[in-house]
Amino acid sequence: MKTLNQLSGNKEEREQSIKRGLRVERARVGVSQVELCAAIGVNPSTYSGWETSAGSIGFEEAWRIADVYGIPLDQLAGRA
Repeated sequence: MKTLNQLSGNKEEREQSIKRGLRVERARVGVSQVELCAAIGVNPSTYSGWETSAGSIGFEEAWRIADVYGIPLDQLAGRA
């Protein structure tokens, strides 16, 4: 039987998948970081860190972004 980490990848892989999903979905929708930040109520420098390696996004913020994009949270995380 596989462990949970084997099924879902290690923490670094999951974080990279979310960061990639943030970039891909924002580009797909065609909004700037500043526009998205205004919509979700987050400082642009904080959001920039979520797309790069400077920070980790929380569940509530990821949920708000997925709602703005009209996609499931799994798609934002690269699981769909």
